[in-house]
Amino acid sequence: MNCINHPSESAVSQCQICGKGLCVECTNKFSKPICQDCFTVSRQKQKRAVVTEILLTLLIGLPIGFILDLLVNDTYKTPDSFWESHFFLIYMGLGIVAGWKALTRITPQIFLFLPVLGWVLYFLIKAVLSLFSGLIAFPVRTIRNLSLLFK
Repeated sequence: MNCINHPSESAVSQCQICGKGLCVECTNKFSKPICQDCFTVSRQKQKRAVVTEILLTLLIGLPIGFILDLLVNDTYKTPDSFWESHFFLIYMGLGIVAGWKALTRITPQIFLFLPVLGWVLYFLIKAVLSLFSGLIAFPVRTIRNLSLLFK
């Protein structure tokens, strides 16, 4: 088998996705042996996932942040911390998507057999934890997503 990009070179490995032959130069081009076509496709999928997460953050997190802001600031209006409290609650709402994704990565799969009430409790607890874990996960995921998007 010869390299897909360099037909005069013999293949030393295969693309891990499609199985096309790759020479030494093409094998070492990326962190794992994949061909240029598969790299382009995976890069497009990665960019689509980043754009989807940004849209979810804006379409779900922003309204949740405004709702939190309305609920809390109607109850506890203080003129001293007006802008800080608004910013924090909206930021907390924006972080719920990042927090949810972070918790999904570490949640064990033992919850697959829960009854309906168990699932409701699980999602309620996860939503509350997402608000708080999102405080840390939101800036981390935002920086990572922006670096992937403009890479």
